[in-house]
Amino acid sequence: MSNSTHELRPSAVPARRKVERSWLGRAWIAAPSFALCWLGLACGSKPPTSNQLGGGQVFTSADAGAPDASSTGSGYTNGGVNFGLDEPDPGANSSCRPLTCEELSAECGAASDGCGGVLLCGTCPGGSICTESDHRCELPASVCAGVGFECGLLADACGVGTSCGACSPGEVCNGRTGQCGACEPLTCASGACGSAPDGCGGTLDCGTCAEGEACDAISHVCTACVPTTCAAERAECGQRSDGCGVALDCGTCPSGLTCIQNQCVPPLPPIECQHQNANCGTIASSCTGQAVQCGNCLAGESCIDNRCRACVPATCEERGAVCGTVSDGCGGTLTCGTCAEGTPCYGNQCCTPQTCAERGLNCGSVSDGCGGSVECGVCQGAETCAGTGTANVCGVCVPRTCDGRCGGQVSNGCGGILDCGGCGAGETCYNEACCTPAGSCADVNPAANCGSVPDGCGDFIQCGGCSVQGETCAGAGTANVCEVCVPRVCGGGPGLQCGDQSDGCGGILHCGTCQSGADVCNGGSCCAPRSCADVGRSCGSVPGGNGCGGPLDCGPCDGSGVCLPSGGCCIPRTCTCSDQGSLPDNCGGTIDCPGCGPQ
Repeated sequence: MSNSTHELRPSAVPARRKVERSWLGRAWIAAPSFALCWLGLACGSKPPTSNQLGGGQVFTSADAGAPDASSTGSGYTNGGVNFGLDEPDPGANSSCRPLTCEELSAECGAASDGCGGVLLCGTCPGGSICTESDHRCELPASVCAGVGFECGLLADACGVGTSCGACSPGEVCNGRTGQCGACEPLTCASGACGSAPDGCGGTLDCGTCAEGEACDAISHVCTACVPTTCAAERAECGQRSDGCGVALDCGTCPSGLTCIQNQCVPPLPPIECQHQNANCGTIASSCTGQAVQCGNCLAGESCIDNRCRACVPATCEERGAVCGTVSDGCGGTLTCGTCAEGTPCYGNQCCTPQTCAERGLNCGSVSDGCGGSVECGVCQGAETCAGTGTANVCGVCVPRTCDGRCGGQVSNGCGGILDCGGCGAGETCYNEACCTPAGSCADVNPAANCGSVPDGCGDFIQCGGCSVQGETCAGAGTANVCEVCVPRVCGGGPGLQCGDQSDGCGGILHCGTCQSGADVCNGGSCCAPRSCADVGRSCGSVPGGNGCGGPLDCGPCDGSGVCLPSGGCCIPRTCTCSDQGSLPDNCGGTIDCPGCGPQ
């Protein structure tokens, strides 16, 4: 480490520069990759380049000069395989075969599959980290030693910094080399002015400016006095020089925004969000499994599958609603009118309740077709409700007889008991009928020599096992026949697209992850989960779930809203002075209104 001191060189105040970069369809203001020190030059030991992560500075293996981390775009390579996640879309190149985590020798983190998709290769156990260069789980001490770092920070494959240690008192860490050494203080140079830190805990006093000049409050350089304001510089936040030696306070940013180069912008998202193609909501880190916040969407956008998408509110007509309230599909609520007096609003449709007579029913309680119920009466004499088998219709019950049935005592269907006895020798009672079961496997399948086959009467016949080495039952696909097993392969049909699956011969296939970041692995097949917007619901639990084996709950309605069976939110009517008695609440229920009495 050189013992010479750095010389501060005067320079004009650099023009304000706003650099915008597009990431997942959103504009971000690029912050400087290192902390600007006095006069825009490095303070003390020269700081390395870095990634800005959540307001902190974390250095990558490229900063450390790791021998196995060569740059390829914003990705990196290992053994000739590019782990970068910004490769061009293969587009119409249908011949592209996605790589697997095993082929990449990656055991953790998110990596490109070489065809525009993302592989999630697993998380690391506690205490180890996923290395940024080759996606392997290793102890932090081994990672630091591998690049020769004794201090500072290194980033894992998800952009989270891990410490390589601290320096002894009196020493500082050179972030580029990861080595401890003596601090090299800054000195004043011609043209510098004012007081500022020397980078090693001391203070420099660089004097005053010549007559007619002012010491710039931010850059500490003597310049001609040209007064300005925050408004003139379009500075929204932070400190800004007034051009004549005073630091202007340009305010703070609203909640949810951060100040970068005097502009209020959304905070830069964690690198892991970019790796997983997410720009809103919460994802699970591909390195640790912990929750990672990817930010919020702008006004007019909705976060769908961790991507911000512009949302155009639907109309009542588009939602097929003529009454009540429904979601507009963008977080708002539509009021779609009311129905005529006495006609309830059910499922956002004006509904005319059905009577028992209209449906030919005369007993029991039935739905009125509009979310309510109606009592259809009771039966008289020997008749019972559904006595002849027709629901909600009175009739005289006709008892069943045995008529060849077996099974001992069974119901006669009218509240009595039948004794239908048993079966003859060699028979068994199956589904209330006497059945003669097959005597052997050969009676069912002459070629069967292993496993079990049904005997035709509700039981199974055991056909034995395979004795020849290498053969398994149905090994080549023929049921109940001993054959040499032919292992299944990933991609060989439904259930072999993703995840860990049996190869059918006692082994395990590692079929990787689904190519689309929005797909999930369901029983070995890639499945795109449905969202509440996809099924047109704004509340309640969706029958059939997300279509991929998981639940889909669209939450409760806002305020006093009632969730209808159709999945729409409905605001029940309230009583007025003219309302009295039990009335439809327009949401499938009733409301008891006492009236207001004499006025």
